Amino acid sequence: MKTTIKLIFLLLFINVSAIAQNNKLKKNQYQLAGKIVNDFKLPGNCGYIAYAFVLEFEIIDTSLKNYENKQIPIIVRCPKFFGENFFEKNKTYTLTFTDQYKKDFGWTIPNINVLKKYNLKKQYWLIDIK
Repeated sequence: MKTTIKLIFLLLFINVSAIAQNNKLKKNQYQLAGKIVNDFKLPGNCGYIAYAFVLEFEIIDTSLKNYENKQIPIIVRCPKFFGENFFEKNKTYTLTFTDQYKKDFGWTIPNINVLKKYNLKKQYWLIDIK
């Protein structure tokens, strides 16, 4: 009986450890809760041209350390793939982003000037959003 209880607790511990590791962010990945604050008109669908778009988020909460601004620009690849009206000004989102995006080809970013006003050393690229 004691062996069975020990085995159950061991399996439970292994299961909890595995789940905790799945939720852990990789190096150079961050989470953010924020709402879109900039006005925007999304570019066309990705196809022959790989469109990306910069959205500015007001930071509600973030795991990004040492970031001083109240807003952050995030580059979204192929924003129309998320569906019509997915991105809305003043709507709150939870997202994962990175500062180490591997650029496999050039992205056309119609509103690239948004990045320039922040004068950041890194660009932040969207990984996932809800």
